[in-house]
Amino acid sequence: MEVTTKLKGSDNYRHFLDNSYAEYKNEPKDLKKIIKKYTLASKELFLPEEPVKLERIVPIIKDKRYLIESSKLVENFENTHVYEKYNSELYIFYAEDKDHSISYLTKERIEQLNIGIEKLKEKAIENLNSIVSKMESHGENGYFMLTAGGDYETSLLLFDIWNKENFPVDGELIIGIPARDILIITGTNEKENIEKLENSIGEINENGDHLVSDKIFIFKKGKFELWK
Repeated sequence: MEVTTKLKGSDNYRHFLDNSYAEYKNEPKDLKKIIKKYTLASKELFLPEEPVKLERIVPIIKDKRYLIESSKLVENFENTHVYEKYNSELYIFYAEDKDHSISYLTKERIEQLNIGIEKLKEKAIENLNSIVSKMESHGENGYFMLTAGGDYETSLLLFDIWNKENFPVDGELIIGIPARDILIITGTNEKENIEKLENSIGEINENGDHLVSDKIFIFKKGKFELWK
């Protein structure tokens, strides 16, 4: 489930096929589009490295599994990449939004910007607000899905939008973020909706692509925490 490529005079690159194959399995008719998307993303790896553009930096939400797996695949990953802990399960990684791919930032590349982590987070959230498509809430009866273009839905948990006016649910706000393009909202007293949320999280983690988390999170004191 991986391909290694090399261009004369460059490093080897390992391309992991898990996400592309999962996309194909779910939508076989989109095979040509999927191949084109991942080929263009791979091509960007071989382009000359340019200075990081501050206005293109975005926050990416990942879970413990991503950090563990990346550390196995990339030597010294935890010490070389730019990220911070969000809660007991989730991390905020910082990346540059490019034309056809997302490039996770290393400390070496970010040093040229001479910016602290707090300012970086603030600027990344501001950038995200201008990059994402129009946010829309879909659903009713205490069960909602938030959409914003398909790439950064899970990062929307960093926005200041989490209240009962936007999401009228019974109980406290809880969310599931099983994949990067899926953010589901319900309430702690919504028994049937919680069951539906759990089923969706399980199914997507089993068969989906670009997975984020298999947990449920509750909004407390201005941020999301693991819901036990």
